Amino acid sequence: MFKPRTARLVPSVSAYLRVQGSAHSRSLSELYFRMKQEQEQKPEIKDEHVEVSQQQEPAATPSPLPYHVLGKQSNKLAQKQLMQDKEEANRLFEKMAADTYISGLQQGKWSSDETWIRFCLLPTESRKFLRDIDVNRTLARIRGTDKDAALGWKVAPTSRTLTKMLAVLGSAKRVGMVPDQYTYQEMIAINASLLNFSHALEWLDKMIKSGIQPTIRPYRTLLKGYSTIPGEIDNARQLWKSIKSKIEHGLIAPSEPDETVARIDIKSYTCMLAAECRVGNFAQALTLLDEMEEAGFQSDITVRNVLLEGITRHKGLDAGLHESELMEQSGFELDGFTYSTLLMAAIKEGRTEETERLLATSAAKGFLPSRKIVQLLPFTPLHVLDILAKSGAIDTIRVYNTLIQAVVRRNDFNQALQLIAHLRSHGAKPNVVTYSLLLDALSKAGQLTQAKAMFKEVFESGAVEPDMHIFATMIDACGRSGDIVAMFRFKDTMKNYNLPPAEPIYNSILSSLSRQRNSSLKLVMATVNELVHCIPPVRPSITTYNAIFAAFAAYARRKALSSGELQFLRTWYANTRDKYYIVKDRYLYASALNAFVGAGCIEDAMLVYDDMMRHAELDAVVLLEFTRKPKHMLELMNLAVEAQRFNDVLALWRNWQALGLPPSEQALGLVLYACDQLGHISVAKDIVMGLLLPRGPSSTGEKATVGGDTAIGDVEEYKELHRRRMTVSTAYSPITVGESALAIYIGILVKHNMVDDIVPALELWNSVGDVAALAASSSLRFGLNHDIKRVLSETTVSKLLKLLWQSKHQDAGKATDQILAFVEKHFPDAMPV
Repeated sequence: MFKPRTARLVPSVSAYLRVQGSAHSRSLSELYFRMKQEQEQKPEIKDEHVEVSQQQEPAATPSPLPYHVLGKQSNKLAQKQLMQDKEEANRLFEKMAADTYISGLQQGKWSSDETWIRFCLLPTESRKFLRDIDVNRTLARIRGTDKDAALGWKVAPTSRTLTKMLAVLGSAKRVGMVPDQYTYQEMIAINASLLNFSHALEWLDKMIKSGIQPTIRPYRTLLKGYSTIPGEIDNARQLWKSIKSKIEHGLIAPSEPDETVARIDIKSYTCMLAAECRVGNFAQALTLLDEMEEAGFQSDITVRNVLLEGITRHKGLDAGLHESELMEQSGFELDGFTYSTLLMAAIKEGRTEETERLLATSAAKGFLPSRKIVQLLPFTPLHVLDILAKSGAIDTIRVYNTLIQAVVRRNDFNQALQLIAHLRSHGAKPNVVTYSLLLDALSKAGQLTQAKAMFKEVFESGAVEPDMHIFATMIDACGRSGDIVAMFRFKDTMKNYNLPPAEPIYNSILSSLSRQRNSSLKLVMATVNELVHCIPPVRPSITTYNAIFAAFAAYARRKALSSGELQFLRTWYANTRDKYYIVKDRYLYASALNAFVGAGCIEDAMLVYDDMMRHAELDAVVLLEFTRKPKHMLELMNLAVEAQRFNDVLALWRNWQALGLPPSEQALGLVLYACDQLGHISVAKDIVMGLLLPRGPSSTGEKATVGGDTAIGDVEEYKELHRRRMTVSTAYSPITVGESALAIYIGILVKHNMVDDIVPALELWNSVGDVAALAASSSLRFGLNHDIKRVLSETTVSKLLKLLWQSKHQDAGKATDQILAFVEKHFPDAMPV
């Protein structure tokens, strides 16, 4: 007897893995063993119909369910179990993604841009697993903290930084995150650093209204911002009074765990002191010092330097010197900031003797001037060396390096060589930094031969061990001079010194290859592959990407890209964000567009263009390189026309004037052709009328005249059409509609049997000066030129008449006569023979 197979509540292994193992391959084995274990633990469901038939129950017993019904029930149970397992797996994978993000965030190795991209790539469902502290760390990392300065990530926050932080906070709120004290502090800090004090106060007000009692920190942040601008002194004083009042009424929470009552800290006193000193109110500044001492805070060197800077700025060098003497009498040891403040004051006042004395004094105490001050000193570099030598300055080579760096910044290479001669004659031993500065100076001066000779003399002789910066300088110098062979030779020489190639080395090589007109992409691709697979691994930066795409863009203009090269380019563009977490800049967008347009890949070009436009909503700077030359947009529109993607042509035209591009008759011809192919005749008519008719309140209510005696036909109709523009944005620019664009437009009217609109269009086109009168005196606002002289050739008129003769419209003959009358009146030289 046939025994039906056992019904299974769990699907097959392959189906189970397809559903549950798709999100993360690491857990596939776990899911497999879990599935097997569940399958073994579940009891088998036997076919009850077979058991009943074998037992031969009485006839009165109701018949059991047939097998196919039981099979359907089993399938439903299996599907239900499968959906539950799938939801559980998805939840597990979402949490794993969040845990991975949190782990990377805690390590603190992400820059501001990388943190922003990683948060954007985090699935929305995973963000609900982020804690408040994780969101706050994200905000702090995007804003950029003082700890980032050591890693070279410290950059001044901009409005784009604020937009990113608002996006992060909005996303966190949507998944249930409630802002806490640190969240509000981050938002107050970013607004205060951007000098958006009204918005910072709004965030502080939101913080209080949400039931969170602020500490002194957000108030101190506002004070610090006010202290940087003299015009905000009244707001700073009002805030200072508010802080005191809130502390008295217990409205400010203690900052430290061991404090029971909040109080103004020394940092807040310093901020308010800086605000008063910046406006020269030293009486109030001294009062603040007394209050600070009464509160139990003793003045330190930072507080006295703030006071010294204000005194020097408002009362001059003599008052600053007197204050520095008082500081020394009070037991303070003057530091580098003190001497820098006095030196800057002496230089500004032109007091050479005091400048020399202060320079010698600071050097004797071990404080060497910064490069900025060295560049402003009224002495030659050799005189500076004599001053420092007499003072017995320590770290002589550092002095030479500072002076060399300063003269190189001024492009004074002769003085740099004099410093080297002076260095050698006085027995000082240059280090690798010295030679790095010199080689950089020689390379920028175009003296590659001398740079190679110095490298051979110094480093190959073993006098100094070269570092990565030395090789990067030489590789860049060879690349700029076009010596590609020497460039790779220096790269190979790094192995002799156990120096692995780093990112600056590859950036210099790729940048040099991108500048070579006859370079091969195979060399570029080989260098990139070496960068990816080298040990230790090298992570590309935005500079690397710009060099790669610049090389492809230059090559694509000369030759066609192969399928492998195109795939290479597509992969690297996709990896920008998904793999290397790099924020694209304006140069990358422009190079990528040029590369894909040159290769004729409209899909990829429009993908890059759409990415750029979305990015521009957050940062409009990314459009600068693309919009610098209108030919970039024209080439993209031409490619879209060739690919018959006419909707893309309309979309590009829509953004033409929004991007600030100048008028282009060629672009107008392309969009009119696209309208013709799509059958959007009303759109074409709207575009042309929008270019010929001014907008604004003054553009209604008056009739213009043609030739001084004939009213323009249907002008009000055209104005109404202009107000009812469909999807294409057009600004008034009559110069854009030249003879060729007019011919294309009239050809469209003839083709679609709209011959009645031809003569009104001709009259409106010719009456630019009269129509401009509708704008009254606002000609500059509309960019008008009353001296526009229209030109109509005999060839164009003949083509238009030929189109009308071929037309089957009943009014074609009438339109022909009107055109001839118009031409004879306004352009008699264009009358056909």
